[in-house]
Amino acid sequence: MVQILEGYVCLYWGDSGKGKLVDEAVERAQQQSDRKRTVVVRFQGGPNAGHSMYVRNSKGILVPFITHAAPSGLVSRADIAVGPQVAFDPEKFLNELNEVRDLFDYDGRIMVSERAGVLMDYHRQLDAWQESLRTNKIGTTLSGMGPFYMDNARRDTRITFADYVSDKFHEKLASVLDLKQLELSAAGISPIDYFDELIALHKPIRKELKPFAERLEYRMQEYLEKGNHIIIEGAQGTGLDVDMGTIDDVTSSHLLMSEGLASLGLPRKAFKIVGVEKIYPTRVGNGPMPTLDRGLEEMGENAGEYGATTKRRRREGWPDLVFVRRSAFLNDCDRIALTRADCLQDIEVKVCTAYLVNETFTEEVPFYLKDAKSIYNEETFKWHLWDGPRDISDPKLVDDELKSKRAAYIEQGFESLPTGLKDFVKFHNIFVGVPIDRVSIGPARGETVQTNYH
Repeated sequence: MVQILEGYVCLYWGDSGKGKLVDEAVERAQQQSDRKRTVVVRFQGGPNAGHSMYVRNSKGILVPFITHAAPSGLVSRADIAVGPQVAFDPEKFLNELNEVRDLFDYDGRIMVSERAGVLMDYHRQLDAWQESLRTNKIGTTLSGMGPFYMDNARRDTRITFADYVSDKFHEKLASVLDLKQLELSAAGISPIDYFDELIALHKPIRKELKPFAERLEYRMQEYLEKGNHIIIEGAQGTGLDVDMGTIDDVTSSHLLMSEGLASLGLPRKAFKIVGVEKIYPTRVGNGPMPTLDRGLEEMGENAGEYGATTKRRRREGWPDLVFVRRSAFLNDCDRIALTRADCLQDIEVKVCTAYLVNETFTEEVPFYLKDAKSIYNEETFKWHLWDGPRDISDPKLVDDELKSKRAAYIEQGFESLPTGLKDFVKFHNIFVGVPIDRVSIGPARGETVQTNYH
């Protein structure tokens, strides 16, 4: 039996299909029948991100499920863990846990790092207030990320999960509200009335979540040493990393896989790092994307390109291998998983292999990506996978018709794929320098074709 130790990180700006791939990794681990546990660990971000998955419930029916606060392993009955760098939303986490208990009879082990910061309602209100004051809107999800991570950095205004479930939570909350009194009042929040409201709201939640507090770095060492399977997932994508993303249009946390491994106390050498790349980049909200093409809007509409959290329409672009190559080496990726290859079938696909920045040709990602004009390779790629419904935004509607066609490719392997798609993969491997080891051709679990680079 093989111990599965993998980390999944998006190479663009998120919305790449990490949830599905993590779900498939869990399935591989659980199919080994080795009596080992499987844990999915989320290492950053908060409910501003969502993992969308289509899974079969206890009756075998394909149903959609989106996790925001909980790791995506929730739908696979795997153990789940929340790392110390996560903006932990206790209310949303408990709601998702209760929902999945009803749908899938969840009974896995749950662990929340005692060092994780707790996202409170005032973080969301402050986020909305700050965005309203900006002349140049960030396009924040209004989930409270900026104010939350500001409180973490200020230290004395941080509420950890250890604080949250302790008997001294009342004292800690009172102290934090007092320190934040001026900004809360400016945002229209009365700290005096608000204290009682928050205490009442969180009393039952704190009681139910208290057993899940863990010294997570030690638990991860135990999982590793006992041969259990560990699957690490990030939220959003590399392009939104607070330091290495497209500043100023970034999130407020660190998204690189090195951050996840370090914060969890896990060794890089033990893990396979998989960069997840949706074959066409998308962005929701503001932010530059050099290969943006409004001509792809119909494709995006058919593919259901709406934010899992905000439901806002995403913008679509052509494959940007300059950006992908940088993201791959920033995350030290061993392999790349290419997703949504089915969505681009029958379209002449252009590939960006350089930028023009201030009249200078470059294959490097500039600090200000908005200054970059995409330069496309002369060779284009086109493939046809199957005849069938053109609208694939809802897998439930096309599942029966396309299931057998997808299954044939999966069974016959990479060489059975259309020549244009195979040529794209080979070109991608040479340019990026990290091999693609799987190509997703459908949204459901298992609809992924393995390449020759396992």
